[in-house]
Amino acid sequence: MHFTTTLLPTLALFTLTNAHGYFTTPPARQPGPAYQQSCGMQAYYQMSGDINGNIQGLTQTTKNQPDYNPSTCRLWKCKGLKYADNTAHVQKYSPGQVVPMVFDIRAPHTGSANVSIIDITTLDGTVIASNLKKWDVYASTASSIPSDEENFSITMPTTLGSRCAGPGKCAIQLFWDAPSVEQTYESCVDFEMAAAGKRHARDFGVGRGLKD
Repeated sequence: MHFTTTLLPTLALFTLTNAHGYFTTPPARQPGPAYQQSCGMQAYYQMSGDINGNIQGLTQTTKNQPDYNPSTCRLWKCKGLKYADNTAHVQKYSPGQVVPMVFDIRAPHTGSANVSIIDITTLDGTVIASNLKKWDVYASTASSIPSDEENFSITMPTTLGSRCAGPGKCAIQLFWDAPSVEQTYESCVDFEMAAAGKRHARDFGVGRGLKD
């Protein structure tokens, strides 16, 4: 599908005025061909122009678009962004490892947030380890942003067994909900992690698996 050049400035303006936040360390999911195929060209342009936007905005963008496939896009799972486009950025962790993270808040909106681990083999990303980090009040517009809302660490759980042993199984997700503006933001980092007490028997590679 082709779009006129007048569409791109419009999308750029929309995404700039709706920029909010995203993981910069470790690198979070980015849009690519698989995202474009499932979520459509307009969603791809929007995420390529500014990765920080909210899910509700994407829902409006994709509404009634002929190249949007809701059964495969799954906007409420990592904003629809696909594992297949991000195999080069899969992280390798160990149970109990402390992982430093940086979430860049580009525009605050008072809400709550948490960092959890989701099973990306499930349709909507089932949470399998919740509240590795949690804020009852996050990105408040009533005060300056505390440093630990953007720079923090999580400890990888030791209770997941082999559920994340291999690429294409698990992701770290920050979920930020701001009811006052009716906007929700997600950012996902793909990773693999061997079961607690086990050594890696092979060199972990990336690019295997067909999960979202």
